[in-house]
Amino acid sequence: MKRFLLFLLMASPAFAIAQSNFQKGYVVTNAKDTLKGYIDYREGQKSPSSFVYKAEPNSIPKIYTLNDCVACHIDDRASYQRFLVNISLGSDQISNLTTQVDTTSKREAVFLQVLEAGPNVTLYSYADRIKNRFYILDKEAMVPDELVMQLYYKEGESGRLITNIKYARQLSFLMKKYEKSNLVNERRLANLKYKEDELVQVVALINGQQKLKPKFKQSRWFAGLSVDMANTKFRGKNPLAGADAKSKMSVSPMFSGGVDLFINPAIRRLVMRVELAFVKSKSEVTSAAGGNSFDQLNAVFTPSLLYHIYNADQFKVFLSAGPGLNYSKINNLVNFKYEKEILTDDLRKVDEPMELNKFYLTIPVTVGVVMNKRIELLAGYTVPTSMTSYVYYSVERERFRLGLNYLFGKH
Repeated sequence: MKRFLLFLLMASPAFAIAQSNFQKGYVVTNAKDTLKGYIDYREGQKSPSSFVYKAEPNSIPKIYTLNDCVACHIDDRASYQRFLVNISLGSDQISNLTTQVDTTSKREAVFLQVLEAGPNVTLYSYADRIKNRFYILDKEAMVPDELVMQLYYKEGESGRLITNIKYARQLSFLMKKYEKSNLVNERRLANLKYKEDELVQVVALINGQQKLKPKFKQSRWFAGLSVDMANTKFRGKNPLAGADAKSKMSVSPMFSGGVDLFINPAIRRLVMRVELAFVKSKSEVTSAAGGNSFDQLNAVFTPSLLYHIYNADQFKVFLSAGPGLNYSKINNLVNFKYEKEILTDDLRKVDEPMELNKFYLTIPVTVGVVMNKRIELLAGYTVPTSMTSYVYYSVERERFRLGLNYLFGKH
């Protein structure tokens, strides 16, 4: 199991690089020709500089760059248009700010992603390593204007952050121009955040439209049942840490459930998974010197990142990892009492009973497959982690997991 997980970890970059995600769409060339076909739409491709196009699923791919096309559309997923625009260079990272407003910019041809289009204005986004930006195009203009948001510290007042919400004033002008301004809408602009969801709502108001519901669900629920296999090991200066110590594996049912949050709902390759699991298991370690046993009821809360290293429509392969936050209740503890040397004025020996922590951290790693969009088969391994706080020895619990999850919701 451990070797298999290690192999998948090492191989996952190759899977990710090799796999493409061609979806129906079209490219508009410089000559205004519309080429229908398939576009490779990948995770994280928010502001691409080129597109990979196929006329047919089995055709040889061709790359269209900023010099070759003016627009690209991927059905039900994303749409991009090429513009020569001003791009602000001022950072929005707190650690990079000063008391001087950074008004530097560059003029460059880029693909802007269409977020909301209507009869009056169109909202776009563009992202690079510096920050995310939003652009607005008035129907009477030829080129979009950047919606400007600037952060800086007020001079003479250490730590006081100032936000220039010029973007709200820009939208207020358009709202008045197209006769959509009223007291309620102006109040909304006063508290408007520089975030996609809020800007889309305001642009929909300017266009006299209702905000469209997302075509793809942002999240899904899941529930499952697993077989949990666990054994206990002692490490350090303890009679049960000897070579002759034997740990009896405990096999128990594990009940789990949670929610998946999609980073890009249109692709669903990268997922933030939040899981809560319950399992009751037994522990028994024996050696020639004695033994130890206890019953353990665990509640494990695990936020993790799940990545589909193969992401076809009806079959997926994934790998996930994240910290496991354990709350443990121990019953029927039979301590192996041992003699431990402690240094005082004289050297003497004392008996000390064992105590296990109620809260501790584990690191579970999981691999699995998804079939027919509903059934998820998984195998997991939890790295041995100490459940005690002693200096001279530790008690560790190693876990293996085989399970099945059912994925709810529309896919």
